[in-house]
Amino acid sequence: MYNRKIKLIRALLGHERMSSAELMDKLDISQRTLRNEVKEINEILRQENVGIYSSNTGGYYLKAEEKQNVQKVLDRMIRKSKNVILPETPDERFLFGFTTLFFEKRPISIQRTAEKLFVSKTAMLQTKKEIQDACRWYHGLTIEVSSKGSRITGPEKIRRHALAEIMNYYTYGAILMERVITFLFGSEKYEDYIALYKALPAILQQYGYRLIDKAIEGFALDIFVSLMRREKGFELEEDAGDYETWPCVEEICRFLEKKEYDIPKQERSYMAECLRAKRILYTQGKTYEVPEEYTEITKEFLEIVDRKYHTDYRNNEELFTRLSVHIGKMIERIEQGYFETNPTLENVLEYYEREVRMAEELNQILQEKYQFIANVHEICYVAIYLKAYDFQRLKAVILCDIGESFADNMARQITDYCGEKIHILEKMSLAEYRLDPVPVDLVISGSRVYGVEFPKKTKIIYVDYLLKEENLKAIQEYLMKEGTDYDKDDCN
Repeated sequence: MYNRKIKLIRALLGHERMSSAELMDKLDISQRTLRNEVKEINEILRQENVGIYSSNTGGYYLKAEEKQNVQKVLDRMIRKSKNVILPETPDERFLFGFTTLFFEKRPISIQRTAEKLFVSKTAMLQTKKEIQDACRWYHGLTIEVSSKGSRITGPEKIRRHALAEIMNYYTYGAILMERVITFLFGSEKYEDYIALYKALPAILQQYGYRLIDKAIEGFALDIFVSLMRREKGFELEEDAGDYETWPCVEEICRFLEKKEYDIPKQERSYMAECLRAKRILYTQGKTYEVPEEYTEITKEFLEIVDRKYHTDYRNNEELFTRLSVHIGKMIERIEQGYFETNPTLENVLEYYEREVRMAEELNQILQEKYQFIANVHEICYVAIYLKAYDFQRLKAVILCDIGESFADNMARQITDYCGEKIHILEKMSLAEYRLDPVPVDLVISGSRVYGVEFPKKTKIIYVDYLLKEENLKAIQEYLMKEGTDYDKDDCN
């Protein structure tokens, strides 16, 4: 951390030489951390052509003739630590570096950026790579690199979206949000942001908008970032469309005008775009007006999923309505030039693998209709909807050719082991099933089945009559995958 560097320099200034063990004990750090700290401090000290030295016998020291210049650097560090909030962790370094670049009109060198953040050039080079990776999420956003340094370019709307979104999802708490905004704009601007953030819920509620908490914070950042960008001379591109008055946006602007912010029509239109794309809390009994364009996309998507995965999502009206709203807002976001990029969604890929595969079917529709696709984070949101409404149980029959008691025992064991994922409709003889092949998802049998033309979606699993554990695991695995990876002739 920054304060640790000050302590380390102070310790060396007060001693002729200090061993690694002494410094590690004083700073409560490991040897590896100590080496990294010394390396980063040396990059800062090079501004005065001085440094920290080490001897072959171990230990660190400052040259006597250089201590005066080291003291100058230390005094500058102390003054800066009192007056400026600086990043203290790699995550903060990314956040501060990312936001800093967005307010630079001209290319800025790595060295200059490192000095502004008061970190080493080596650390800033790593941060630059992380910033480049983050920028790839946003179409049209790039880091231009030249001999003069780096700068972020792209349409102004996309730059605003990216900046607000990164601040929203990477601050993970009010304290860090305060640090970032104060670092960029000062404490008075942070007070303006907090006033806006606190006023928004009541204004939104007054006009019937129920946003999730992150969407409220995101909308506050959309507005605040726009105010700050405009103050720094970053104007929105001219929009050929006519400005449409939104009562909610007008109320927000009246609040901001009391804070002496001027909001032209172009900025008001941008606020309305941002609000239209925000994720909502659903109100029971409320009818949502969703353009037919989006309901048709949702219908086509769910029909594809039902057909390929033997689900019944399309007939769930609540899911259909909510997913139509979500997909419509998602398309609005993508058309505006940004995606949701919530790092917490990464766990969805691991735990909801099947639903993610289902959700990916949506991208083919988006590609054909709009020539774009949703990123993995947006796909994960859709997967969560599918998981939340996955009440469909696979229907099964058990074929019993050696007695109903065996079939009863099999049914009990399967239900106990697999829970609500399976609904055993009937226990039938093979002769009965030949006469009436029930269109179930799964047929479970202890002996080979022949002379039966199975319905298209029906799969068969062969098991031992007493259901060994491997049989139960095979059924459970099939239920988790809904049979997509099984072949009738291979399920033994």
